[in-house]
Amino acid sequence: MSVQSFAQGSKPKKLAANEQKEISPAVQVYFETNKSVIKPAEIAKLKRLLDTLDTKDEFRLILTGHTDSTGNDELNLKLSQVRVDGVFQYLVDNDIEGDFMMRQYFGRAKPREKEETTEEKKAKNRRVEITILEKPKPIEKPKPKPVYKDTCTLDTTVFISGLGITMKACDLAKLCPRGIANCIKIKKMTSIEELIGSGIPLNTAKGEGLNWGGAYEIRMPGDSCAVVPVTMTVSLDAAIYKKAKLQVYTRDGETGVKPDKTKKLGVAKGKEQNKYSFPLSCNGSYLICGGVGKSKTAIIQDKTGRADEMYVISQSTMAIIPCKKIGKGKWEVPYSKIEDPTLTIKLSDGETVISDINMNSVRKMKRPGILRKKYKVKMKHLNSAS
Repeated sequence: MSVQSFAQGSKPKKLAANEQKEISPAVQVYFETNKSVIKPAEIAKLKRLLDTLDTKDEFRLILTGHTDSTGNDELNLKLSQVRVDGVFQYLVDNDIEGDFMMRQYFGRAKPREKEETTEEKKAKNRRVEITILEKPKPIEKPKPKPVYKDTCTLDTTVFISGLGITMKACDLAKLCPRGIANCIKIKKMTSIEELIGSGIPLNTAKGEGLNWGGAYEIRMPGDSCAVVPVTMTVSLDAAIYKKAKLQVYTRDGETGVKPDKTKKLGVAKGKEQNKYSFPLSCNGSYLICGGVGKSKTAIIQDKTGRADEMYVISQSTMAIIPCKKIGKGKWEVPYSKIEDPTLTIKLSDGETVISDINMNSVRKMKRPGILRKKYKVKMKHLNSAS
């Protein structure tokens, strides 16, 4: 495996020339059945990992997701992806650059315990493994003596929760005279689960679903709008957003969103990460998303009687299309515009579950309409992955 980029730690450690040291795995993060929430005990492991990384000279992390054997391959693969992405986001939120981490998803294909004869052995397979690769720094050429420049008028960039904030150096000093900590506050929602639970409208006023790059709540000092130019930069996975036509969106009433024509979204494409930048003007919400287009629809009949909300989602493209309730137990479900769609249901008790209804097979129907009997949502459809 080639290592292309390494993160910088705070305490150098000597390694032999061209030697690459692998600790495999550094951390095992375990999960409950059919869950992707990181438990407090596992958070403690990640905190110890962050302390360990402070002692490393250079490193790169490999995050691999796994499930136990319960359920089908497709749903387990998606579940392993959600688990890895959750750990990835935790590390980014704690100042590990996303460029220094590689994510891999295996579902149930690579178990630690091949014979799951007990629940304890199953639990060992529901995991995210984190491996550290270390490599010595290359010998640096002598740098020329620095030439004095007026840094007051130069742009400076600070990183908050993994996001870049750029402005003139002196403007930043005036805005945050006591330092960045607790000065500029950012609340970000970048996972499917966070967006669904955010209360933000997830579609346009016409009901069109969206590909999401995230929703960001920005709070800078003072109640007025910014009087100096401020730019925010968001790094997103290049493969996921290769085809997505993202824009800056804003609320359109209480139930929809629309493109904000006053803000242009710039993009710098990279091999692994695309960097999207846009101007900040006032405190408030900034939504990075793009329409998925019109979609064919079909009817899902809810036989559980517990569905409050339904969404067609794609973890591979970060798409969310809300479904429309059209009568008692009947939902109008879009299905034709996103890759690897799954039907996600928010129940009346607040729990969100993934249905095992195969939405890809719906595409093969000759015309949209009421789905066949096997597509009725029953209790057995709501807990199939592990």
